[in-house]
Order: sequence, then structure tokens, then C-alpha cells
Amino acid sequence: DQSRRILSNRDSLSSLSGLDGLRDVSGIRDAFRRIDLLLEADPPGVVGAVKELIEATAKTVLEHIGDGEPTAMDLPTLLSRTQDALGLSASSAPGTVDGAAPVKKILGGLKGIAIGIAELRNAEGSGHGRVRASNLTARHARLAVNAGRAWCEIILDTYADPDAPWRRSPRERN
Repeated sequence: DQSRRILSNRDSLSSLSGLDGLRDVSGIRDAFRRIDLLLEADPPGVVGAVKELIEATAKTVLEHIGDGEPTAMDLPTLLSRTQDALGLSASSAPGTVDGAAPVKKILGGLKGIAIGIAELRNAEGSGHGRVRASNLTARHARLAVNAGRAWCEIILDTYADPDAPWRRSPRERN
């Protein structure tokens, strides 16, 4: 706009790549609807909804690949389990692009970002009774949305990629 701000396109929020390969994405879409509704009006609510989006994405992918019941995990464990299942962790197979040191560093950063969103939600976001009003503003909400989206995108893109390392047998990965 004239103030040199990048404006969001409301329609783009709900268009995560990688959703096509999943049977049921209603939890992910529900989190995006909540974010759309709250983005400018309720920054603490947005941060809470982004945390829910990350959890919904992780749980949906784990359910679709048949990796047990991911309901009773704390968020760091859920993130690790999801990234491990898709070959997107520090223990990724060497010899693949996903196993390269710079990619591992980025993936570790994304996991840290997702954990940071959960911590921000606990400190300032929705979901907890507050004694004082939150100090979050719309810019914090946009930061959370964009950061959370990055984690969700790589998870969903990797899940949907027919050539992703997680689809190969363990022997082929090494």
C-alpha cells in the first residue's frame, strides 16, 4: 500500500500447498477460518489459532501416514514426531537435500519458531484466563501467521511430494 506495507490477500491464507493429498483437512481449514476472522480484531486470538493450526497440521499428517495416535503429546514432541516421520529432522538421511546441513538448520529453526508461537500463545495469546490484557498487536498476529504458515507449508509439501525421502525405504534413504 502507500505506507509500503505488504497487504495480505485474505483468500491466500486458506490455500496452503500440499492439502490435496490428505483425506480430511477440515481441522486445518477451520484454524485458517478462525485466523481470517480474528487477524485484525483479535491478535491474541490469532496467536492461539496459529498454534492450533500447527497442531492440526501435525496431527492430520501423522494420522494420514498411520503414525499412531498423536492426541496426547505436548507440542515439542508432536513437532519432532511429525518432522521425524517425514524425514525433516536433524537425523534426516545423509546424501539427500533434506539431510544437508543448511536444510537441517532451516528445519530446526522452523521447529523453534513453532515452539516460539506456542510459548507466545501461553504468555500473551488466547486460551488462558488473564489478569491483564494482552500486549499483542496486529503485527504480532501477522508474524505468528507467517511463521506458522512456513512450518505448515514444509510439512504439507513434504507429505504431498511423491519423491520425498520419507516415502522411500530406510535402505534407499542411506
